[in-house]
Amino acid sequence: MSLFTVSDACNGCGLCVAACPASLVRQAEPGARPEPLAGREAHCILCGHCVIACPTGAFVHELLPAKDFEPIDRKRLPEFDAVRHLLRSRRSCRTFDPTSVPREELLRLVEAVRHAPTGHNARQVGYVIVDGPARMDVARQGVLDWMEMEVAAKSARAAELHLGGAARAAAKGKDVIFRGAPHVAVVHAPDTGITPALDAAIAGAWLEIVAAAAGYGACWCGYLVFALDAHPPLGTLLGVPEGHKGYAALLLGRRAARPLAIPPRDMPPVTFF
Repeated sequence: MSLFTVSDACNGCGLCVAACPASLVRQAEPGARPEPLAGREAHCILCGHCVIACPTGAFVHELLPAKDFEPIDRKRLPEFDAVRHLLRSRRSCRTFDPTSVPREELLRLVEAVRHAPTGHNARQVGYVIVDGPARMDVARQGVLDWMEMEVAAKSARAAELHLGGAARAAAKGKDVIFRGAPHVAVVHAPDTGITPALDAAIAGAWLEIVAAAAGYGACWCGYLVFALDAHPPLGTLLGVPEGHKGYAALLLGRRAARPLAIPPRDMPPVTFF
């Protein structure tokens, strides 16, 4: 099977050739109709850039049906100032309304970030969402068990993260781990992937921004990420697939109180080469 076909509507512009990151689209000469590189079909990363680059709609990818492509409505795209304000107004939430968020809402957030970039377009990121008070208690106890092991071993990590104090606060009923959030989303990826940690971090960052846009609170959960890294049975307990690792974790829920202003932040250093 040929990887793609090109109809008579092709104008020979070569934009599909330039767009293919794997160089699988070839043009014998300027203006000629593009052809697939024979025998290299398996190298296609299914990004779809060849299709969306074609200005005449002549390019048809055999593995990416035209019906699955969604047109871009440029009238709905936010302007720079709106995106800038959203990013600046985002704040880590540490006081949550304990009420659970409906699953369909959580799935809506994840669906919104499924286009987050991944290395080599591998798209192997997945999510485990701890859902509701009982499951959050199980996850919380798993993190506490890890903390107690680190403290008992007098590890460098225990000293670095002040785990002894965190464990004591938790024993007194203060939720220093999940901050009262009704959910935590663990972003996982294959532990032998191309860029798994970076892929998960990007997906988590996108999820945080989407949650802010939808009116929900979010906060990165460092204790859970450290526990997942140091104590693999916790990942198994939470349902992280075998061969995958939880690289990022985000608390999610409704805010108990909304921020009313944007605190100041210094401009980071920028150099030009």
